[in-house]
Amino acid sequence: MFVVLFRWKLNEEHIQSFKEGWSEIIHFNIDKCAALGSRLHKASDGTWISYSQWPSKDHWLRSKETESMVLDARQKMRKAIIWQDEPLLMAPQLDHFVSSNLDATHSIL
Repeated sequence: MFVVLFRWKLNEEHIQSFKEGWSEIIHFNIDKCAALGSRLHKASDGTWISYSQWPSKDHWLRSKETESMVLDARQKMRKAIIWQDEPLLMAPQLDHFVSSNLDATHSIL
């Protein structure tokens, strides 16, 4: 497994657009690029963080070749982005993650 961590500072006025574009790209990556899924988080410092899992680094790199197919979704995200960090590429070493369906309406932040 391979993991990619993204971090952004977003314009709060365009959060919904960002979420829509992010979701469209994630579903495309799952359906067409073998992605294993992703979670979007709002951190206590106000930044937004996405954690995406892939079968391998090669799968993630190949997904970059399909960027032209998600341009509209990418534009929805861009209008909200004030700044973004470079993706952090990670190889899991231990995994004790329990999967669940989170109800985003019960946010504590």
